[in-house]
Amino acid sequence: MIPRILSMIRSAERVLTIGLLAALVAVVFAGTVGRYVGYPVVWSDEVAQALFVWVSLLAADMTLQRSGHFSVDIFANLLPRRPRLVLDLAILVLIGALLTLLFVAAFSFARMTSMRPLPMLGVPASFATAALPVGFALMLVTIVEQFIRRLRAAPSPDRIPPSEIM
Repeated sequence: MIPRILSMIRSAERVLTIGLLAALVAVVFAGTVGRYVGYPVVWSDEVAQALFVWVSLLAADMTLQRSGHFSVDIFANLLPRRPRLVLDLAILVLIGALLTLLFVAAFSFARMTSMRPLPMLGVPASFATAALPVGFALMLVTIVEQFIRRLRAAPSPDRIPPSEIM
């Protein structure tokens, strides 16, 4: 049941990211054309900034899902299988701890900005800042999913050749 829920969340995330990116491009294009012809769309910059925050955080999670972020693993690749697994799991735990701290701070920030309206739109600024806790929570789910996947794929001690055991 959990894999099915995760699959639905991931599908919704992809659709939302594509939709928000299309909206971002349309808003920036409309703002640019408006300025060019002498009739600026005064709210376009504000909407584009809010959309950019959402697209950035959602795209960061989608990149994390496929392990697409930059990493330097030249030394980690030199390790035997078991120590490499331990290192990978430790890194995931550290990333998870960081994302947890970021989520708590971002949630507090989004709540704080709910009282401040965006100047041109008049809607609460939390419409933009809510992307932070949502994005960090999605990334935390991704990290937990990757941690569990690595644990399940870990070779048992009886299947590891003696030369590769610490």
